Order: sequence, then C-alpha cells, then structure tokens
Amino acid sequence: MLHYDFDWSILLRPQFAELLVDGTLRTLALAAVAGALSFVAGALLALARTSPVAALRWPAELAVEVVRNVPALFWVLFFYFVLPELLPPAWGERLHTWPDYVFAAAAMGLALDNGAYLSDIMRNGMVKVSRGQREAAANCGMSVWQESLCILCPQSLRTMMPAIANRMIHVFKNTSLCVAISLPELSWATQQIESITFKGLEVTLLATAVYATGSLSLAWALSRCFPAPGLTTPWGDRHV
Repeated sequence: MLHYDFDWSILLRPQFAELLVDGTLRTLALAAVAGALSFVAGALLALARTSPVAALRWPAELAVEVVRNVPALFWVLFFYFVLPELLPPAWGERLHTWPDYVFAAAAMGLALDNGAYLSDIMRNGMVKVSRGQREAAANCGMSVWQESLCILCPQSLRTMMPAIANRMIHVFKNTSLCVAISLPELSWATQQIESITFKGLEVTLLATAVYATGSLSLAWALSRCFPAPGLTTPWGDRHV
C-alpha cells in the first residue's frame, strides 16, 4: 500500500504562502477581466448575428463557428505566441517586452472563447422578444442599434443571466489553462511549490478547494442576483 507523509506545514511557509496568495488573487483578477471582456464581445457578436445586414451577420456567424470549434487553450497560446509575430515588428517587440502582456494575452484568449458561447445565449434571448415590440420600436423611429439596446437587451437579459452565469463560472475555472504560458496564477503556483518541495498532494488539494469554493460562491451570488424563474437552486430555494 502506498504510504504518503502529509506535511501541511509547507503551506504556511512564507515563500509558499505568498505564491499561493498571489496566484489566487491573479486568478480572480483574470476571471473578472476575461469575464467582462467576454460579455462585451458576446453582446457585440449577438447584435451582429441578429442584424438584418448580411455584411455584419455572416462574418459574425463565421467567427463564432470558428472560435467555438477550437479549444480555449489554443486561443490563449495564439494571443501570447502568435499575435505578436503577425503584427509589425515594432509592435510585436513592444508586446514581447511588456511585462503584463502574459496577463493581457490570457484575458484576450479566454474572453474570445467565452464570448463566442455568450453570443449564442444572447442571440437566443433576443430573438424571443415579440415581433410586435420590434415593429413598435421601428414606428417610433428607433434605429436597429437603438432597438437592440433599448428593447431587446433589457427584456431578454433576465432570462439569459442564469446561462451567462454558468459561462462566467467556466471562465473562472479555465484560468487554470493559462499555466501553459507561465502566467503566475493559482495552477502555476501549485506547480512551482510541487517542483520545489516534492509535496504535490497538499498544495493540489488546497488549489482544488480554492477552485471549488470560488465556483460555488460565484454560482450562489449569481443565483441570488439573477434567479431563474421556476427553478430550484442547489440551496433549496425555489424562484417563481
């Protein structure tokens, strides 16, 4: 039988505790930034996909299909390794020397991936608004963008929020993918401590607890702020 000597004291050593705290804070910051960017990207794509203008609709449809059929890790790697090489040399060099570019690349990669899925959620919510309200907006002289911002989005947002909340939880969990570009987030900190101490189980269990706690806390907060009508939450409350 395999015997493992747990040593939880390594988590309290100042250098390792600092790595874990910094990694956790960076994970939360990355999730917040990527989540906000993905919401904006998803909304813009959804508006373009519901536009009557084919020149906006078809490129948006193509972009969403391409992004959804490529792993999220690819987009993180693309923005970090490939994008600087596609830009003019001076711009690419500036990105390579920018200390925070690894964070920016991670945020853009996660935001693009999540934005494609959010655009589906938002588009489906928008098309449920009755045609009569659309016609009334047109009769009032509203443009397509005014109709979308003043009529479609406010009415459909409540029904969309439970699904959007699920995608935001995915963003939080997908921050662990950014260990591939050496972003010093929680998973990276876990690997560093394991490589130094050869005590991977303790720090891995702690990281697992942080991810689980963060995901459940986010799910609880979003379910309270944006309850789904007629659904029972994991905490036993029923919203009608």
